Amino acid sequence: MMFGLILGNPMSDGDEDAMNDMIEHNILGRSAAIQQVIKTIRVQSKYPTPVLISGETGTGKELAARGLHYSGPFASMPFIPLNCSTFNDELFTSELFGYKKGAFTDAKKDQVGLLTAAEGGSLFLDEIDSLSLKSQAALLRVIQEKEYRPIGSNEIKKTNVRLITATNRDLPKLIEEGKFREDLYYRLLILTLEMPPLRSRPEDIHLLVDHFIHKLNQQYELDVQGMSEQALERLYQHDWPGNVRELENTIHRLYLTCESSEISQVDIPGVELAKKDNSVHPSYAMPCDVQRLAEGKVTFSEEKKRAVEAFEQSFIEQVLNHTNGNITRAANLCGKERRAFGKLVKKYNIHKYVEVRSG
Repeated sequence: MMFGLILGNPMSDGDEDAMNDMIEHNILGRSAAIQQVIKTIRVQSKYPTPVLISGETGTGKELAARGLHYSGPFASMPFIPLNCSTFNDELFTSELFGYKKGAFTDAKKDQVGLLTAAEGGSLFLDEIDSLSLKSQAALLRVIQEKEYRPIGSNEIKKTNVRLITATNRDLPKLIEEGKFREDLYYRLLILTLEMPPLRSRPEDIHLLVDHFIHKLNQQYELDVQGMSEQALERLYQHDWPGNVRELENTIHRLYLTCESSEISQVDIPGVELAKKDNSVHPSYAMPCDVQRLAEGKVTFSEEKKRAVEAFEQSFIEQVLNHTNGNITRAANLCGKERRAFGKLVKKYNIHKYVEVRSG
């Protein structure tokens, strides 16, 4: 797996406390978004029904799939992952179904397929959207009939595998484009799990950073104490388009290059986190009423003031929503003194808006 603690031994059915501990130690976060993920996994892990996991790259879809497997009745059985993007039609079907010796030129011996290897357990198909329509049809038949035939064999085999799939793309849009089968989509859609992007749960960054540093200390047998508040603030300012995977790789890089027992702001180069989207939000663009300007009913200065105030209000609202109403942190993000920032909040009566949104 790419991040999270290593999964322990399978838990016995009914051991709810142990199950909860295992989920929460592998999907880290105290945010409401992650707690909802853990709650959903806890419920969905009980059933053999297919689960479709969606989410951006790097959000931990395989980690969630492992949580679904190891926290339910399948825990003592195999968990077999497969990234569909690395296979063409022939390779996918041979991997999935297996084959008999002599079935094709390179078939020098019998090969067990993943459906056989995962029997009684879970098969995780990542990037399901990358399968061709032909491969999708083959998978659909397995789901519908609960059976398959190894390549080169006349024997029909029954299968009892829990299917977990994942995608970072919009499957309904792919259906409209004729790139994904609608009937397969609805077969996969019975249970769903959405992995939230890191930018929607910035309150989890500190916990994740501490976890990664602890793991790196064990790996390299060093003793980096953690990260300074100023350095953490830099992390809060980043959008993290690569999500938790990007954060882990960033911490790994900073860990190896820092020159003291703590990762500080000076360890983060100025271009390190330059991916932040600083483009003007559409709501900032306040159109000028040219007709009123031409009629002398409004001046350029008045229109400019109106635009600046609209920008300030919109920007402050978004920053406060990002910090869940934390004025001190919002002020730091904007490079303002807390008192000055508070005056702007009061000026635009934004605190009421924030309370409603964050409650």
